Amino acid sequence: MVGTFSAVLLGVTPIHEEKIEGKPSTFVECFKLLGTPIVLLSFLGIMCHVGIDVGTNTTAPKILMERLGMTLNDAAFATSLYFIFRTIGCLTGSFFLRVLKMRTFFIISVIMMALSMCGMFFGQEKWILYTAIALVGYGNSNIFSMCFATALESMPKKQNEVSGLMIMGLFGGTIFPLLMGFASDAVGQAGAVAVMAIGVIYLFTYIKQLKTVNP
Repeated sequence: MVGTFSAVLLGVTPIHEEKIEGKPSTFVECFKLLGTPIVLLSFLGIMCHVGIDVGTNTTAPKILMERLGMTLNDAAFATSLYFIFRTIGCLTGSFFLRVLKMRTFFIISVIMMALSMCGMFFGQEKWILYTAIALVGYGNSNIFSMCFATALESMPKKQNEVSGLMIMGLFGGTIFPLLMGFASDAVGQAGAVAVMAIGVIYLFTYIKQLKTVNP
């Protein structure tokens, strides 16, 4: 019902769109935009964001079961906790992005994610693991929008094409869980966390790109 109501409201809302000049870009031409460094780096950033998002959902309950001996039903709360803080992050992110520079908020978000990876990798107590799950939920909640906005601002005349490429970055949600599965089979859930940590490390390297577009 909510979805239907939202669709009706969107349908009757006037939206001003600029007319497209010239011929539409082909599929190949869109992919060629990945040759632009900031577009490629933003694309990889979104892949990491989605990979960490999906990875946390699948790994967090397993960590609680492995470290604390929880049953599957009890450990399932980890997923709810993650989404609670992810939702809080989405709701408050719009406010913080208005009062803080995007680069500053991005740094805060990635630091929260890094602390989360440490907690999930080394934590052996319930409060540490729950705190880590909450941190990654909040920290990862606005990464997509910041990477997306950075890519769009870098190529304002190719926004439709860049938007399509950024959305394709969602397939990171298939790559990360695959690698995490191999790692967890080899060394336990700590291996899966290590794979997500690689994504967090990449996001740290992405910070300098925000300075270029948003000084």
